[in-house]
Amino acid sequence: MHDVMNEKRSIQTIRDHTSIIATYAFKQHMLQVRTLDNEGMTAPEDFHFIVTFKDDVDNADATVKPLAEAVLLGDRVRFIVKPAKQYPEMARSMADLVEVIEHSIRRFFDTNGRIMSNIKANDSAEKWLLH
Repeated sequence: MHDVMNEKRSIQTIRDHTSIIATYAFKQHMLQVRTLDNEGMTAPEDFHFIVTFKDDVDNADATVKPLAEAVLLGDRVRFIVKPAKQYPEMARSMADLVEVIEHSIRRFFDTNGRIMSNIKANDSAEKWLLH
């Protein structure tokens, strides 16, 4: 169900509302693992990752077909948009691509530390930050 809904993303969302966390060379393409920017993130499972090909983003007019979209639930990376469904012609490389994506997401959390709460002075709301 989610695959159909997220089959494409607007170029505005990709360019203006994501941050690249990893880039990999894949054959003649550059693979970009991105995190969707969202100030309301309160836990690791709130982070949403979108994987694109750099050329697709650079040459897009209105939409981009992501290779995959994923979240971290518990200790497992779960694909909301599955790479094999988006690009079935890449079946031979799929295991390697999935491994790279999962590694990037895990490294993102390892590198940035745990999600920690930080209560601002004069602010009763808790804000979660990556440290």
